[in-house]
Amino acid sequence: MFKILSSIPMFLLPALAYAAKEMDAANAPVETVGTIYIVIFGILFIGMIVGFFVYLWMSDDKEPKEK
Repeated sequence: MFKILSSIPMFLLPALAYAAKEMDAANAPVETVGTIYIVIFGILFIGMIVGFFVYLWMSDDKEPKEK
């Protein structure tokens, strides 16, 4: 099984080399999103993660404690 899994990256290496060869200045990706939208997304994303953990922390105290 390990031989099969270790051969997959070697099988994909020619595809990566071909993609790198085809990438030049004319085909370079362009920035299509403004930086402010990336910052807003980052703030919302981190805020939702923090909010989720705060919710878990607050809801953990509501469970009855067994003695």
